[in-house]
Amino acid sequence: MRGHDLFRYASIFAVVLCYSTILLGANVMASDSGLACPDWPSCFGNGNLLPAFQGGVAVEWSHRVFAFFLSLSITVLALLGVVYERTRKVLRNLSLGALGLVVAEALLGGLVVRSDLTAEIVVVHLAIATALFGLLLALVLLANLRSLPRRWVEWARRASDEAPQSDALGRTPGDPSPVPAAPPAGPAPREG
Repeated sequence: MRGHDLFRYASIFAVVLCYSTILLGANVMASDSGLACPDWPSCFGNGNLLPAFQGGVAVEWSHRVFAFFLSLSITVLALLGVVYERTRKVLRNLSLGALGLVVAEALLGGLVVRSDLTAEIVVVHLAIATALFGLLLALVLLANLRSLPRRWVEWARRASDEAPQSDALGRTPGDPSPVPAAPPAGPAPREG
C-alpha cells in the first residue's frame, strides 16, 4: 500500500471517528451527563481510568474514550501527512491544522468539566468540534479527489458554476437569441 493511500484511509477513519465523537458529545448534553465524571482526565480523580460503566458515567466516559481515539487517529494522520504528503502541502497543512484543533479541543474538554459546564466554554468546545469536523471533511474530499468517480467530480463542478442572471424577459447577458414577439393586442381572431 502506498503512503498516499494510507493517508486517504486515515483521513476517512478520522472523519468518521470525529462525527461519532460529536454524536456522543451531543448525547452527553442531552442526557445531562456532563458532570457524571466530575474530574478530568480521570473520572473521579483517583487515577482510575476504568470507572464503573453505568448510567451517566457510561455516557460521559464513552465520549472521552472516543475523543481519545480521535486524538490518536488525527496524530497518525498528521504524521502520515508530514511523511507522505510533502508535495501536496494543502493536505499536509490541513492534517497539521486538524492536529492543532484536536489538541485544543481535548484541553477545552477538560476545562468544560473543571468549570462545571460554564455555558460559554461549552459553546466554544462545540464550535471547535464543528470546525474540526469541517476541516476533516475538506481533507477527506481533497485527499480522495483522484479516487472519486468522474461523474461525481463533474456534477460538483457543474453545481458550483454560477448560473448567469437573466432579465425580466428571460434573456441572459450576451445571449444572442431573439426575444419572442409579443402577441398582438386586441381580441383574438375567431375561427370560423
